[in-house]
Amino acid sequence: MTDQALPRQRHSLLEDIQSIVVGTLLIAFGMSLYADAHLVTGGGAGLGLLGHYLTGWSVGTCFFLVNLPFYYLGYKRLGGAFILRTCAAVCSLAALSIALPGMISYDTLNPLFAALVGGALIGVGLVLICRHGASLGGVIIVSLYLQEKYEISAGKVQLVIDCLILLAALVTVSWGDLLRSIAGAAVINLIMIFNFKKYRYNGFS
Repeated sequence: MTDQALPRQRHSLLEDIQSIVVGTLLIAFGMSLYADAHLVTGGGAGLGLLGHYLTGWSVGTCFFLVNLPFYYLGYKRLGGAFILRTCAAVCSLAALSIALPGMISYDTLNPLFAALVGGALIGVGLVLICRHGASLGGVIIVSLYLQEKYEISAGKVQLVIDCLILLAALVTVSWGDLLRSIAGAAVINLIMIFNFKKYRYNGFS
C-alpha cells in the first residue's frame, strides 16, 4: 500500500496540546538565549524582544501585548479553531518566557552560538506548532494567510518581514548584534521553508 492510499487522520486534541507545549518551550528557550545575548529576531517574538529592550518589561509580557491586534485577521481569515490554538500557544509562550529567567542563567554565552542555536530552537518550535494548526500570532498569521490565499511560501513571506523588523532593531542593538541576529533569522526561516510546506504536511498525522 502506498503512502497516498493510506487514510489521513487529523491530530487528536492531546497531540495538539503536546506539540504546542513542546514547541513553545523550544521557542521560549531560544528567546532566552537571544535576550541574554541582546539579539533580536523577526515576527512577534522579535517585536516582543524589542519591546523588552525599550521598556524593560518582560519578554513574555511584551510578546503577549504585540500579538493582540492580529487576532482579528486570524479569526476572520483562518478560522476560530486556528485562533483558539494560536491564543493557547501565545499564552503558553508568554508564561514560559516569564518563568524561564528564574530557572536558568548564562554565565558564559557566545553571541554567535546564541544566534544560531537559538534560531534553530525557534525554527523547530515554529514548525511544531504550525503543523498542529496554530501559530504565534503576528507575522505568522499574515504569512499563513498569504500562503493559504495566494500559495506564497509562509517561510519566504516571513523572511521578508523579518528583515524589516531586524532593520528597525538598529535603534536598540549594535551592528555586530544585528549581523548575528540576521544569521539567526536565516536559520529560523530556512527551517520553516524546508519543513513547512502546505501540500507536504497540512495538519494531518
